[in-house]
Amino acid sequence: MTGNDAEQDPIREEALDWLLKVEAAPGDEALRRALEAWRARSEAHDKAYRSVARVWRLAGELPPDYAEQAARVGGGTSNPEAQAEQAERERKRSPDRALSNLAGQPRPGRRRRVLQGMVAATLLAAILGYLAPTLRHHLLADHVTGVGEIRAVALEDGSRLHLDAESAVAVSFEAGARRVSLLAGQAFFEVAAAPARPFTVRAEGVSVTVTGTAFSVRAQAGAVAVAVASGSVEVASGRPGDEVVRLAAGDRLSLTPATGSLLRGRVRPADVAPWRDRQLVAEGTPLGEVVEQLGRHHRGAILLRDPALAERRITGVFNLDDPVGALRAAAGTQNARVTEVTPYLLIVDTP
Repeated sequence: MTGNDAEQDPIREEALDWLLKVEAAPGDEALRRALEAWRARSEAHDKAYRSVARVWRLAGELPPDYAEQAARVGGGTSNPEAQAEQAERERKRSPDRALSNLAGQPRPGRRRRVLQGMVAATLLAAILGYLAPTLRHHLLADHVTGVGEIRAVALEDGSRLHLDAESAVAVSFEAGARRVSLLAGQAFFEVAAAPARPFTVRAEGVSVTVTGTAFSVRAQAGAVAVAVASGSVEVASGRPGDEVVRLAAGDRLSLTPATGSLLRGRVRPADVAPWRDRQLVAEGTPLGEVVEQLGRHHRGAILLRDPALAERRITGVFNLDDPVGALRAAAGTQNARVTEVTPYLLIVDTP
């Protein structure tokens, strides 16, 4: 809901006022009876209240780590409850607040701004939560992509690098070695053959080494996924005592270095890195992973509130050119809903 929405809808304006009065006095039964009488006036009254209450709930229940990170980055508070408390203290200090109390008249405009400020603070916290690592990547990387951007880069040795959206790599080539660090996201490599100069990709402590081949690497939340389109690669976890795993065309591997978890599978070589064709292919993929990948193509934050929902596995092909539509389709396979708090903040949750 925007400021214009509230100003153009007097019923919603009243609903905002009722919501804030009830939140300020949760034990006032007379006030609650008055609210129920107001809601019973018409379906429009009830619908308006349910709408603003839903936004209030979503704003108040976002994961706390977003607010904490935003406070560290921004140097101030971004906790919605703290914002509301501060606004309340300011209103109590304000002379016009005292006059309003004497007159017994509500101040819906001010209260509306408080609620909108809470939603805005939550959104800002989410944005800052994503901004800090992005700034780090820009400082360390040689090649970076933005939201929804897929880029092909010709490297100095004749190899070709494809970067998915919101991905970053650092490149270090020497006489006897070619090294690439995948700092974030995922990449597809078409490596020019040079047996005397091994080509190594590092991600989350995992090393993938080749002399000439085509393969993809994805880094996500401490895990690394490798899939080979042609040739072969050797994957080393970086853990003492772990064996090097050799993958050939059509092999794929998911590896979590911290736990030593390793899962092998098969994929059609032609289906490796389908994001190059702006497609997301899920084959028994956890919904949380699908949401993470779609988030690279959406200009805003996508929050999956239910951890159990994130683990549910889905299968389908989704269009990365329409990340919101793809998100709704993916969530729909699990009877989940997507709530658009603003175009830049989407919440995935069960009804």
